[in-house]
Amino acid sequence: MSEQVNSDTPLLFGIDEQPPIGKSVTAAVAHLLAIVGGIATAPLIIARGLNLDVAFTSYVVASALVISGIATFIQVKRFGGLGSGMLSVQGTSFAFVGIFIYAGLNLKAAGATDAETLGTLIGTSIAGGLLTMVISLFLRHLKYIITLNVAGIVVFLLGLSLVGVAYDNLGFAVAGATAEGSSGLLIYLQAAVVIGAIAFLSSRRNPWLKLASIMLGLMVGMLFAYLTGSLTQSLPNDIDNLFVVELLPFPLSFDTSLFILLVPIYLVTITESIGDLTATSVLSGRSISGDDYWQRLRGGVMADGFNTMLAGVFGTFPNTTFSQNNGVIKLTGVASRYVGLILAGMLVLLGSIPLFSALFQLLPGGVLHGATGLMFAMIMLTGWRILRTQENQKYTMWMLTCCTIAALALTQTSTLLNAFDIQIPDYLAMMTNFPVATGAFIAMLWEALARVVNRSPTI
Repeated sequence: MSEQVNSDTPLLFGIDEQPPIGKSVTAAVAHLLAIVGGIATAPLIIARGLNLDVAFTSYVVASALVISGIATFIQVKRFGGLGSGMLSVQGTSFAFVGIFIYAGLNLKAAGATDAETLGTLIGTSIAGGLLTMVISLFLRHLKYIITLNVAGIVVFLLGLSLVGVAYDNLGFAVAGATAEGSSGLLIYLQAAVVIGAIAFLSSRRNPWLKLASIMLGLMVGMLFAYLTGSLTQSLPNDIDNLFVVELLPFPLSFDTSLFILLVPIYLVTITESIGDLTATSVLSGRSISGDDYWQRLRGGVMADGFNTMLAGVFGTFPNTTFSQNNGVIKLTGVASRYVGLILAGMLVLLGSIPLFSALFQLLPGGVLHGATGLMFAMIMLTGWRILRTQENQKYTMWMLTCCTIAALALTQTSTLLNAFDIQIPDYLAMMTNFPVATGAFIAMLWEALARVVNRSPTI
């Protein structure tokens, strides 16, 4: 029996149609411009945050691109119940940047090498990918755990913590430039230029400029750094001609306390993927009810988990469904899976060219952290917008305020207790120092108690 199709969606080419090669490549390039900056930037931020050397940084960035291409192929092509079967694009998730930098620095402080640190982060994320695959079988029940209020608060806290990471990294870049005898002011100017460029381009009426705003903004920032003489790095002379991903490049291990911190983040990314896949269904002219819809969601979320495990096996960070590509489908009117397969090939090709990854590593601190700071602020705004859609605004804002204050206050727990010579277990210290996890648990407990009393508190 054929699936019900939403005829109100204006499409030039539906999911099962194959556009001419010229139009297919054009549409695939539009998707590529919308996501390639994000895919390459997320692992680069983690690598720089962990002070990894050039070789490790090059590997995780290039591998992220290659695996995103393979992951997109799996998501689009659909193998049995694995994959959504729609033009759903996979990429490295920004949701894990903050916790990976925080946990990774703790591991290194405890004596772990770079390879061991990456092995623990990635090995634990593989377990999270397996958890995602299991949860995909019970998606209809997830709404009882991750309500819209919980999702909004966690996304808000995630953006807030990542803005803090970007601010700290910008400060480190300024300190580094000053120590080398350069002007710290130029680092701030780089950040201002790239933020201004992205904000300007994303506010234009031309939808193509909106879609490519991040990539173009990074290019403007690089040009500014070059013209002001603050582009201090140069391409290495020994760049390989071809990059090939390696199986298990780092010694994998599992960290229980890190896994506990990752669980709420995986739950929220699953919720976001459900929203992304639902939007893709609508834009692709597919129904958003009935068994067909839930099978698409289950396959898409299961592919998220599988692709995260795949990324870990090949030495890079968790994958998730990207929302930007829904804007490309809406703009081009092309929802064809054939375009997704071409895009997958482009991502693998880019990742296989070491020069591309090397160019990303040239991004000056001001350019990189200015651009990502703006993107993280947008994540924070997304959480706010989720909460603003709720009917009881007083209750929602009160919940956000209390959860945020409580989560931030808990980050001072270790310092306060140490003042009284009270030591807490390392896993508990790690959890209290990461407000996204504590905020998520507080919000989930809040909503659970609200359901028990079967009413919203009167504010």
